[in-house]
Amino acid sequence: MHRKAEDLVNRTDSQSKFRIGYHAVPSMSHLHLHVISQDFDSPCLKTKVHWNSFTTRYFIESKDIIKQLKTQGSVQLIDPETAKELLKQPLRCHVCRKELPTIPKLKDHVLVHVNKRLCDS
Repeated sequence: MHRKAEDLVNRTDSQSKFRIGYHAVPSMSHLHLHVISQDFDSPCLKTKVHWNSFTTRYFIESKDIIKQLKTQGSVQLIDPETAKELLKQPLRCHVCRKELPTIPKLKDHVLVHVNKRLCDS
């Protein structure tokens, strides 16, 4: 799955940044891997819980999972109480950690970083 995700990322615009990983507590019964752009430009991303599921330790990089499996034979996940607390954290920019009051304001703020990165390229 990880290789397929990397292939997908490599076929996209080279200006875009992506993360590949899993939620610490799966949201579905079947195993699924997230490939998420770091501009978070999606109408589906609407809630603090959803945002925090991708921008805190709740999101575990696929490479870290693979490394744990290779070295330890298992994956050490965060405990359920910690997972709940991560999802309740205030909304923060994943780039500069600035706290913002709403998802729309946060998304507008993130665009500042995206546009800066594009201008710097």
